[in-house]
Amino acid sequence: MLSIVVSWRDRAELGQSLPTLLAVSEAVGGDVTVVNFGGDRALLDPQVAPYRERIRIVEVHGEKYFNKAAAQNVGAWSTQQPLLFFCDCDILLDLPSTVALVKRLAAHPGCFGTLAGVRESELNSRGANHVVSFGYELKIRTADGRQLNIIDNEEDSGDGTRQAPGLLFVYRKDFEAINGYNAGLHGWGWEDQDMISRLTLGNGLVRISDGSAIHISHGDEARIGAYPPVSSRWESRDRMFRTALANYDAANFDGTFAQDVERLASRAIRMN
Repeated sequence: MLSIVVSWRDRAELGQSLPTLLAVSEAVGGDVTVVNFGGDRALLDPQVAPYRERIRIVEVHGEKYFNKAAAQNVGAWSTQQPLLFFCDCDILLDLPSTVALVKRLAAHPGCFGTLAGVRESELNSRGANHVVSFGYELKIRTADGRQLNIIDNEEDSGDGTRQAPGLLFVYRKDFEAINGYNAGLHGWGWEDQDMISRLTLGNGLVRISDGSAIHISHGDEARIGAYPPVSSRWESRDRMFRTALANYDAANFDGTFAQDVERLASRAIRMN
């Protein structure tokens, strides 16, 4: 029923997250695919070694920088289940709440889902001083009457909680209807919200947000180090948001799934 896609490049947390990913996939009759998008096999192999018979690995060679959207698209292309779950490599899933969300989506066609939030494994991982919590609310209404509302809070230093827009469940047919992720948004910070926006504004779906997980805390270097150089993650996020908003204003809600598959398929090697 469920294909879990995890994009990866030179991160050390995957070995911790894989047991929880496999527990969810096996509870609902699914599978797990790890997309190694230009990462070091010497770092990847020890993390996946205990689980090699239970996961699929797809390697994409020849990419100078990590592109999460392109990696997610290659992962979707490499899987077959009707429901896709795009999960980060540093997430420890909660089995009951994740399975419950899968069941809710099965009972509600015309919907997609995200986990409602995560809790950091290290309290105040972002190093807050006087500002202990902050966030924003985005509202968009289009000429055809569709409306989008995204509330996104950074980590609350008091309890470690925040939203989780990137932990996305979507039916394959709906994913393909908007041509998947948009790899033109290259950087850290908006490709996840862009999917929520395009599934809502472009495809008319309703978002279900429920359940929780643990995020394995890390610094900004792990977030943005594999992307094209920027001065900060906020610079990257602002640039991506402005590009995405211009797309919506032009009534352009297409991703780059087909283009990424055509460009990368010859360099995407299925390891098992």
